[in-house]
Amino acid sequence: MTALPILMYHGVPAEPDAVPDPLRVPAADFRAQISTLTADGWELLGLTEALGAKAADPDRPVVALTFDDAYDDFLNAAAVLAEFGARSTLYVPTGSVGSPGYLGWDQLGALAAAGVEIGSHSRQHHPMDTLPPTMLGDELVRSRAELTARLDVPIRSFCYPHGYSNGRARRAVADAGYLNACVIGRRLARPGDDRFALPRLQPLPGMSRDELRWMVASGEPGLSPVVKRALQPAWRLARLASTRVLMHELT
Repeated sequence: MTALPILMYHGVPAEPDAVPDPLRVPAADFRAQISTLTADGWELLGLTEALGAKAADPDRPVVALTFDDAYDDFLNAAAVLAEFGARSTLYVPTGSVGSPGYLGWDQLGALAAAGVEIGSHSRQHHPMDTLPPTMLGDELVRSRAELTARLDVPIRSFCYPHGYSNGRARRAVADAGYLNACVIGRRLARPGDDRFALPRLQPLPGMSRDELRWMVASGEPGLSPVVKRALQPAWRLARLASTRVLMHELT
């Protein structure tokens, strides 16, 4: 396939934050971004559907839209997507469903019925690459089973909490029955990329139309993606130590 831009969103608040938060794109900004992409001829799909579309026609102008965490303000995004005939994937951490600030099961069911792809974001949103094998499998299998049972839809896609993965985690995701998974990555997904570690791009609040166009055409600018990938092994060791402390406290 030709490059596939996969966009990563989190919160979509109705009003702008007093201090802009890169993980929260206000509804008005979000609408401008979706309007720009559709006006430029991009087809906006959920991740699994986008991958299938590119497999069938590598030159099809597709952008995949993904949303992490299933915050209740996703309803603001859903209204915009419906207006433009766009689709998306929503990643749900099942342990948070119905908690303050998060969508409930009835809302998730309505969204799934309306065409939103539901994916798993694990149960407790722990980094997958530092979990012991038993806990890793539990987070992957139980979240998928619960989503399937509660919503009566196939759960094909997984999103690594915090974006962290490694070979062991990716194999566990495949073994749990998922068909694809995404990280952060901050670059375009390209032919030959691991289907279980697909990179995504992060639109920002206040991003101009030309900045968004550059992102979906070329990926995120600057050295940040390269630097972050270089630092990942050392950071994983620090997080692994933290996970061991947590597991000791739990036992």
